[in-house]
Amino acid sequence: MTGRDPATGMTDAELAALAGDAYADRDQADAWEDEEPPEVSPDVRSVVSVRFSRGELGPIERAAAAAGVPVSTYIRHAAVNAVATVDLDRVRQTLEALKANLDGLQHALGDTPKENGKRIVGSKRPAA
Repeated sequence: MTGRDPATGMTDAELAALAGDAYADRDQADAWEDEEPPEVSPDVRSVVSVRFSRGELGPIERAAAAAGVPVSTYIRHAAVNAVATVDLDRVRQTLEALKANLDGLQHALGDTPKENGKRIVGSKRPAA
């Protein structure tokens, strides 16, 4: 009984004959189809291989899946973010703006501050 290749459906003998024909025609330029060049984005500068152990890769794969991105994209973003500088002044300004927005929201909801400066969220609401 002859087995068939699961990818091609051909028998071992058929694959051997095809390989023999290809080898015999290897030097004949007209026997081969022109190869189309691969499409490469002009933005791609380098491709870098990274090796992970199975123990290291598992959590990375799960995090990438949770983020809804391919593993390579997740790793690229993590690497870029690891070397990115943080503008602390801008972060402080953003936090101050967020705090002002939260204070305004608490005031609009009728919350009152405690003596130590902390607010009780949802403690008092204006009567309707």
